[in-house]
Amino acid sequence: MSEVAASSAHRVVRPKSRDMPSSDEQDDELARLLSKIESIYEEACDRLAVRGRPVTLARFLDAGVCFGLLDPVTNVMVNTACTSDLRPNLREKVLVVAAVEHELDAMCRRSLDGLVAFLVYFFPYLAEWEAVRYLLLAGADLLAAARLIVGDRGMAARFSPTSPASAPALEAALALAAYVAKHPQPEHLVRVWMSLSSRSHQVLALCREVQHHSPREKLECLRPLLDVPVVPSLDIPWDLAACRPRSIAQVPYEHTRSLRMVLLDTIHGFYLRALVRLPGSELRSRLHRSLLRGGYCYGPMDPCSNIILNTIWYEANFPAEVTPVLDVIGPKSLTRLVSRSFYGLVSFLQTRYHDLSEHQAVQYLASSSGQLSVADPNFFATGYEKAAQQHTCFSDDHLDHVTKMEQQIPSASIQDAYEAAAAAAWHPNPEQQAAFLTSWPLPVYTDHMLSVEEVQDLCNRLSPNQPPVPERICSSSYPVRAGKWRSQAQQRRISGKVKAALNRYLLRDGKPEFDLHVICCVNEDVCGPEYCDNVEDCLSFAPCKYKYSHVNFLATQKDSLFSDSCPILFFAEFDNEKDDVAPLFCCQVDEPTPFTEHVRCLYCEATGSRVVHPSSDKFHGGGSEFEKMIRGEHSLDNDFLICKNEYAVQRMCWVEEDFMYAN
Repeated sequence: MSEVAASSAHRVVRPKSRDMPSSDEQDDELARLLSKIESIYEEACDRLAVRGRPVTLARFLDAGVCFGLLDPVTNVMVNTACTSDLRPNLREKVLVVAAVEHELDAMCRRSLDGLVAFLVYFFPYLAEWEAVRYLLLAGADLLAAARLIVGDRGMAARFSPTSPASAPALEAALALAAYVAKHPQPEHLVRVWMSLSSRSHQVLALCREVQHHSPREKLECLRPLLDVPVVPSLDIPWDLAACRPRSIAQVPYEHTRSLRMVLLDTIHGFYLRALVRLPGSELRSRLHRSLLRGGYCYGPMDPCSNIILNTIWYEANFPAEVTPVLDVIGPKSLTRLVSRSFYGLVSFLQTRYHDLSEHQAVQYLASSSGQLSVADPNFFATGYEKAAQQHTCFSDDHLDHVTKMEQQIPSASIQDAYEAAAAAAWHPNPEQQAAFLTSWPLPVYTDHMLSVEEVQDLCNRLSPNQPPVPERICSSSYPVRAGKWRSQAQQRRISGKVKAALNRYLLRDGKPEFDLHVICCVNEDVCGPEYCDNVEDCLSFAPCKYKYSHVNFLATQKDSLFSDSCPILFFAEFDNEKDDVAPLFCCQVDEPTPFTEHVRCLYCEATGSRVVHPSSDKFHGGGSEFEKMIRGEHSLDNDFLICKNEYAVQRMCWVEEDFMYAN
């Protein structure tokens, strides 16, 4: 740790292992959740009067799982009434009635497994013990638990169950939950709930009347509703869940890890937007090095503007003697840069307010979209405060957090906080960066795509009075040379595939329609590893290979009418074995929205990659493979994904891609 980091005024946050409840505590929470589910089934049995109706009892014990789009008791009643097995076998009825208590216990466990499977599938970075906690707080109410997670992760302001990412994921999660809970027809259960979603109020009214009338006749009224085609409306049951149990203010746990991962996803989105605004020629020739070494997202303006200006300032003051021309931003380097920015942001707030816990700091950053001048109400950014506020998207709970922060007195100056942030982010020149951020020279607006001339003008304005001495990095050791060769090989491989896709396959009127801006996210480890006897690349670490690669790249349209348009973000899946064939799948994708849902990929999560995927499930690692993992039919599991993501975001030191800049 540097002298700056060791100052008593600084609170430099470093990666550390996360606490998790003991096995005894997990067992206790699981037992309490099972007890709650048992009480749900007791109430459902009374309202359905199943013990006096063998046929209803058989259907109840076969298909009456307690999850769906309404409260648990109503879910049991609807699932029982709407099962397609109207007349169970008489022999099976008698056996079920004789062993009703045993079957009820099994049904409780089946429902619990389905509830946990739904949440783990739907929410990334969620451990099973965390899912149990949220379900316990929500009284085993599936959508109420989902709302608790959304709120606890700071996503409430932007989350929508009907978004292109959420709607198909919710249906798939419901089908998976039914499969895990051994429902006889999982697809039928999903069709029932999608059909009833827009008539949730009517379903609730019918189920309430069962208490005063014959349950069979009233519940049979649900069946005609299934015959009338309607457009599903997931917003209605989602909003109804808001009227049931708790708010996030009552959550007694601090799930810092999962909230941190959502904030890291948001920071990654800031970097994608920054790459869009920088000119491609400058980005590929010299700014990629400055971005990876000093382009952090903390500063007095919005995170994207901070990234751009920190990058240009570093290039102006600490240029390289020779910078390679690269089409690919190193994927591991970019992941590390996101993590370093995160620890810089948290260190800034904890240095400013010594009594602030890491969890509270992450909460305030989440509620302010990662903008320090908003997260810190005592942030005196003269000349920038108004501009910064205009770039901020406030969440619903932001005012509560601001009120709490305003009650605290800063423990350190802005300069001390910036020095702690720079030390936590492993900035090569922490004191100089802190001095620059504290005395930001002029208001600069970077809410558009910058031209080469604008970048050069900013370099001139941000350069020191004396010409900077170019940085020279020399090393001749074999690990450095081998790492550089491997990184260069990856650059050639990925760049060649993307350029071939642009020049040969993404065409209009037989001509290339797009020019490459930059390749920003790469995961070459999709589907595998497959072990092989012969390895052509003598630099490879192990005799294994992966089948596919997932890549995000930015490209601009060639048409002169769109010459000033911003680059477009694409996703592509390539075959690793074939260089001259069209991508297996390629499409435009939207830039990720801060603190909202995103499409999951099993293999990208397994490597800690933040590749942006389309809502289509045509790529490998999408919905069906995630389902296999949660069902225990895949070599990967959820704990492994969480551990790999933890490892990726805690790797703050050098990575092999850094050797690209060694002479």
